[in-house]
Amino acid sequence: IRDYKVTGVQTCALPICDVDFCPPDDPFLSVFPRPPSVITQRFQRGHACLRARSKGAFAGYLWLARGHYDEDEVRCCYVLDESDRSAWDYDVYVAPEYRIGRTFARLWQTANHHLAAEGVQWCFSRISAFNPDSLKAHSRLGATSLFSATFINIGPIQVTIAGHKPYLHLSFSNASAPLLRLRPPE
Repeated sequence: IRDYKVTGVQTCALPICDVDFCPPDDPFLSVFPRPPSVITQRFQRGHACLRARSKGAFAGYLWLARGHYDEDEVRCCYVLDESDRSAWDYDVYVAPEYRIGRTFARLWQTANHHLAAEGVQWCFSRISAFNPDSLKAHSRLGATSLFSATFINIGPIQVTIAGHKPYLHLSFSNASAPLLRLRPPE
């Protein structure tokens, strides 16, 4: 069972810290805690990766997507209806030795600054309902809980229960994944 909170944060321009965009051939990708095939697929989909460094060492990353995001843990596609005004952030990772510091905040400051400069007013993400530390960190950034979505997988069958259309969805394959459409709050 996966249970997520879908949140939104209003963007605003903030100063950039020691975080920058990571190109698809960056040597730091080899230390990312994700399979190389997953990283390659993300770049092929046009997603952008912000990388944090501290004194030249890898400290963390944050991924950004525009238009839509195909969930990688369950069958679901989050569609951004107003992609000129919204983005999706996902897979925020901070290396263990930097979790006490400001790496998460620096990643988000840079993402926020970049997105605001592009006219993005809202950034959506999903956070595991079983990850209270991440929920608290996002709350400190001003995240607003929009709805919950629970995914129950039994073999090839997936049941989605969401506080958003389609509310209830039954899926048997990737071809029948639910679409959760998001638009910035008014």
